[in-house]
Amino acid sequence: MGVTAKLALYAVGLVVVFVAAFGVGTLVGPVLPDQTGGSTESVEYPAPAEQDHDGTERDHADDGVDH
Repeated sequence: MGVTAKLALYAVGLVVVFVAAFGVGTLVGPVLPDQTGGSTESVEYPAPAEQDHDGTERDHADDGVDH
């Protein structure tokens, strides 16, 4: 068997292994949610009472002091 035939069989073997792994991953992997339309991703922000107040400059904007 020539070098070309060995390389061809090696490439075909790699393709078969990766296709099989992809198929098994599709069968056993996580179930993705159905996406109907555009972006349905939502971000929940904490309520104003739950937000951290770290004393940023925005909190002191009405001091009358120029920075």
